Amino acid sequence: MKITVLVYLLLVLRTFAALETDQGGVCSRQLNNSQNITVVAAPGAKGEPGAEGPQGPKGEAGERAPRGAPGKLGPVGPAGEKGDKGEHGPAGEKGTAGTSPPAPPVLAFSVVRTTKLEKPSSNTVLTYDVILSNVGGAYNRETGKFVATVGGVYFFTFTGMTPRSRSNYFVHLMKNGAKMVGLYEQNGGTPQNQSSSNSAILQLQPGDEVWVELRSGRSLYSDGDRYLTFSGFLIRAD
Repeated sequence: MKITVLVYLLLVLRTFAALETDQGGVCSRQLNNSQNITVVAAPGAKGEPGAEGPQGPKGEAGERAPRGAPGKLGPVGPAGEKGDKGEHGPAGEKGTAGTSPPAPPVLAFSVVRTTKLEKPSSNTVLTYDVILSNVGGAYNRETGKFVATVGGVYFFTFTGMTPRSRSNYFVHLMKNGAKMVGLYEQNGGTPQNQSSSNSAILQLQPGDEVWVELRSGRSLYSDGDRYLTFSGFLIRAD
């Protein structure tokens, strides 16, 4: 029995170097003898990694990825420096002519009396025999009245003179029968001519009448030198 064990051990030592590693990581080899004996041993230690192999060929390009969503708007950058002024461009075509506003109305008159008026029995509207101007035709020579044809603001002025005697007069500028402003002159104890004037700015409506009126029992003097006058004009129409 001891001989058999020694023979077995010799066979193992003889064949140990010829062991092969199978796919499962176990070294095995059948003894090349007439006995069907299989020797099994543990795997050896892990070997060192081999050297890096050569780089393989470049692969084909992959498919293009879909476009991503737009990113957030960044902050506004600082303003740039002001550029140089450009050249003056060519003049444009002349536009069509516009329509002119209507011309404002013109009303004005100036009249003169060349004769005296002595002590009428009642208040009397003064009439004037010389018309210096009557633009717009608003002054009536027969009645001595100015009749407004346009509403607006008007200016009027008038004069009076006493005869060379101990006399006086009262004269008023009238509007539709109401006294606006007046004149008064008195000679006193010395016969002489006294002259004065007055004026007013009146707001009139179409159809309003303005005239100069002498109080009854008084006298006014004039001659070819034209001392008695009455004038007026439209300042601004409504």
